[in-house]
Amino acid sequence: MPILIFIFINIFGTHHFSLQTLYPMLDDSGEVVYDAAGDTVYQRVPYFKLTSQQNQEVTQTDLDSSLYIANFFTTACQDSCQEVFSELVRVQEKFANIPELKIVSFSVNPSEDSVQALQRFAAQYGIKPAKWLLLTGDSAKIHTLAEQGFHQPVEVVDGEPQFNQRLVLVDKDKKIRGVYQGADQLEVDRLVLEINVLLDEYSKRK
Repeated sequence: MPILIFIFINIFGTHHFSLQTLYPMLDDSGEVVYDAAGDTVYQRVPYFKLTSQQNQEVTQTDLDSSLYIANFFTTACQDSCQEVFSELVRVQEKFANIPELKIVSFSVNPSEDSVQALQRFAAQYGIKPAKWLLLTGDSAKIHTLAEQGFHQPVEVVDGEPQFNQRLVLVDKDKKIRGVYQGADQLEVDRLVLEINVLLDEYSKRK
């Protein structure tokens, strides 16, 4: 898929290519919802209000002018998260000069992940707060956001929250445009490519 997209873009330009949008809206009977023009209506990531590693309130509204990569983690998952966060550091560096691209990591264990814990975690990975937000807050609200907003399930096993290592690409309209395995370098390469496709689409709208 990445190779095919790359060739298509370079030969024909991005005018003829657009990323898919995931998770259509469903009605009470489970049928896809369409608007008056007959186009599919897609779900949007809902509003949230959480606290960053800078001890600042962050809401979904603060990301209105951004597309962003979302993932879920705990600061205690040093070994299992290392590959994912190493890949995200690579993305942070690649888009360092693109302010409209953000990374947003949500803690699924906020009772342990205080602002101070997030700050230590950020220092460990060289996370830049202007580019990459680590968010903590109410546990139930974050788990609901993960499962219903981002379609990323969180399970609690022996009292500890368990989560997957997926990355979710959210566009400026708060719609989900892609899901990727965060520990897989090739998958993250695909994420980088598809971010560039979205950025190119937005640049042509200006």
